[in-house]
Amino acid sequence: MTEHWHIKPFLFRQVFPNFEPLCDFDTIAEMASDEDIESRLIQHSKAGWTLEHGPFDALPSMKKKAWTVLIQGIDHHLPEAYDLLQLFRFIPDARLDDVMLSLASDGGGVGPHYDSYDVFLLQMHGKRRWKIGPLPNKELEEGMPLKILKNFEPTEEFVLEPGDMLYLPPNYGHDGIAEGTCSTLSIGFRAPTQAEVLSGILRDMADQIDQDPGMTQTLFSDPARGLQKNPAEIPDDLLNFGFNLIRQFSAKSPQIQRSMGILLTEPKPHVYFVNNTEDQEIHEIISVLGERGIALSMKTKMLFKDTDFYINGDAVNPTSALTVKQLQMLANQREMEPIDAAEALKNPEFQYFLIGFAKAGWVETLM
Repeated sequence: MTEHWHIKPFLFRQVFPNFEPLCDFDTIAEMASDEDIESRLIQHSKAGWTLEHGPFDALPSMKKKAWTVLIQGIDHHLPEAYDLLQLFRFIPDARLDDVMLSLASDGGGVGPHYDSYDVFLLQMHGKRRWKIGPLPNKELEEGMPLKILKNFEPTEEFVLEPGDMLYLPPNYGHDGIAEGTCSTLSIGFRAPTQAEVLSGILRDMADQIDQDPGMTQTLFSDPARGLQKNPAEIPDDLLNFGFNLIRQFSAKSPQIQRSMGILLTEPKPHVYFVNNTEDQEIHEIISVLGERGIALSMKTKMLFKDTDFYINGDAVNPTSALTVKQLQMLANQREMEPIDAAEALKNPEFQYFLIGFAKAGWVETLM
């Protein structure tokens, strides 16, 4: 983390000795056919590159060369992938993104490219040859359905086998080609752009302003306005009215923190949650969670800063120190054993939040 992260690549040989694949090819095909899971099929031939978006009723035969299927966010659907992602929490959860799976036939790949985020490439089945190198030139091929580097010149080359892992920092060129049938897991890390962060902050602030009576009912006023010689010219005091409002809001760090927390936990468009408590009374929900323990859904993103909490795009503001401590435990551990859950649920405020989380499908029983 001090010498390589965000700086230069690193090759881990057998970081997972005797690595057992997280799933078989049939499970991969099932995920690629699921309309709730984002998937893409990339094929390469003499005619060039093609890109199709799933779901797919069937994948090409493994006997056909040079195709790859990419399945995004498998940690939301495959418990083994979710468990794998937890091993990378030495990096802040706010930076964790997801686990992508790439299944390829012989010669399959997505062409030389670069990513704008950090990634760990973990080999699951078979072998893949990686060619990597820094990018003095990021020019891309024109007219392609994929972002393929035009003049990629690799400086290093490795063949990865199951259990081997390659770390790449952002904007580092790489080209992975399957040697026989292979599958690779990509553990990616979120790196929001300035535009994403600023637009997210402004969007949330706009929502806050619409709900603030003081803001919606306070009008611009200009007493003692003198004679206007240029009626089409915007007056300085009206411009300053806007400038001062921007300065006023930019100085309110709690509001910006709230907006950032909501942005960083907001589910992706294809992510949805299922309420499994519709037929249960509140006392039944509490009883079941206390007896079986509490676990955040595999899809749930929960972060906190000081005493403020953010979960799946919502802000939660507990008032008691005990609730803060209990919610921090849940966010950090992502689960509570039955003994801890039963004790925490004795706290009315924690109980209140957990009932809401359960009804939203954000938490489930641990056992």
